[in-house]
Amino acid sequence: MQTAANLANPLVDALVRHAERRTGSRMLAYEAVGRTIGTTASWVRKFVGNQPVRLDADTFLRIRATYQANCDRWDAQADEDRAAFFALGGGDDAMDQSTDTGVVLAKGADAARGGKAAAVVAPLVDQGAQ
Repeated sequence: MQTAANLANPLVDALVRHAERRTGSRMLAYEAVGRTIGTTASWVRKFVGNQPVRLDADTFLRIRATYQANCDRWDAQADEDRAAFFALGGGDDAMDQSTDTGVVLAKGADAARGGKAAAVVAPLVDQGAQ
């Protein structure tokens, strides 16, 4: 049988772990989560540690609402990060998606420069004498 404490415990634990990563301290995380859900740091520590504490309906609803709000915010942030990542591919660094694999030869002034470069390089590799 599922109880409210069994349902809320993983939610509070996830909130504490996230706050710990953000603050760098487990004790500060307990305080931050306690402030958010309307309890004390001691209550949060005992609840996550599966010690007997009283879980009111109001506290349970605040836990669920806080967890849902955080999930929504994290999803929105992930969507923004994903969009920014894919936007990077649309710039100068994007790979050419053309299907033509042939070599495009330069015409006009570019071809003349290419010929001059070949005339300079050929003697260096001893192909001009052949």
